[in-house]
Amino acid sequence: MAAVDALIALLLISAVSESDRPKRSFNPFGKITNAAAGVIDVNALLADVDVDELVERIDINALAQRVDFDAILARIDPDILLDQVDADALLDRVDPNRLLDRVTPDQLLDRVDPNALLDRVDPDRLLDRVDPDRLLDRVDPNALLDRVDPNELVARTDLNAALEKVDFDAILARVDVAKVVDRAGVPELVSQSTGHLFTNFLDLARRQLVAVDQIVMRLTLRLFRRDPDKTPLGPPALIRPGNGSSQAVVTGHYAGPLSRLLGFLADLAVVFGSFTIITAGILFLLTTFLDQTDISLSAQTALGLGILIVWTFSYAVISLVIAGRTLGKWLVGDRVVATDGGPIKPWQAVVRVLVMPLSFLLFGLGFLGLIVGSKRRALHDIIAGTVVVYDWGDRQAEMSAPLSAWLSRRDDTDFELPVDPSP
Repeated sequence: MAAVDALIALLLISAVSESDRPKRSFNPFGKITNAAAGVIDVNALLADVDVDELVERIDINALAQRVDFDAILARIDPDILLDQVDADALLDRVDPNRLLDRVTPDQLLDRVDPNALLDRVDPDRLLDRVDPDRLLDRVDPNALLDRVDPNELVARTDLNAALEKVDFDAILARVDVAKVVDRAGVPELVSQSTGHLFTNFLDLARRQLVAVDQIVMRLTLRLFRRDPDKTPLGPPALIRPGNGSSQAVVTGHYAGPLSRLLGFLADLAVVFGSFTIITAGILFLLTTFLDQTDISLSAQTALGLGILIVWTFSYAVISLVIAGRTLGKWLVGDRVVATDGGPIKPWQAVVRVLVMPLSFLLFGLGFLGLIVGSKRRALHDIIAGTVVVYDWGDRQAEMSAPLSAWLSRRDDTDFELPVDPSP
């Protein structure tokens, strides 16, 4: 064995020395080595070699440094090599954890050409073996989005081509339009827009009524030579300091004759319209369920008159007690209050409705106070201790801007009282 070891060492040294030294014309050792190699039975020699001991005596690192791997790989056919290798057996013998521990990702990426690697990868086979759910579970979308440049992405996207591939019919078929409309607040938006449009139209009509009222009341002040500065604008509780400084704002001011007249006519329309429906319903019940088909005309008239009186009284009293206004007064923007501006009491509402017919006596002289009275009170207002003021709810009652400007310019001249020179 010592002779074999010496021979192997001699061969390795000779091979290495031969690769290191430049070739000479005369090399007796080379001739001896070649002659020995031709005589020795290599198979028998390798059978007597202790491979483990041989490997232990070889410096692998030094050997690896002297090996030209590129030349070796250039001479190897990778297809033949892969055909000869049992990949499963090879992978079974590889400890991936130890392998990853010995190789850093930076070192691995530095030596890998990603372009060459991707050129040799079959994407279809790769995607077939990918579990998208597990892949997405390991992806951090926030970190991914942080690394995406949206401007560059949009610049590189062909939007027309992308839209051509989108099936909008399929998308719309899966959309719950009702939920989308509810979440977008479309019903509330439409309701608010419609309500806003209605209130704007209503306020526009109210401004015209207020303008006519103001003109009539200013004419009466001028006719009876009253000082406007000494004429109350409204109840003390509603007219605070500064509240009457603006010519346009009339909230809490005493309501004029035109708005009150139109409010009364609107209430008449409501009362008689609802009375017709109520009477028709009562007559239908009497003739259908009680078999009262022979009711005389006088009885029907008496019954209708009784229903009209009860309904009118109930409508007016309940509306005044609850809201301080009837439907007609709300429409024109008026409200009934006590003389000090506070809410009216139930007994005042009852008295006001009961004595209202007195204002119609003697050709309606009871309504003369609406024109000449300083507080614009009719006879039934005086008896019940009430007044009517402008009140548009959560919005300011205003005059139209042109009339306000015109009145503002004429306040200093139109209502100046002549000074009596006599002592």
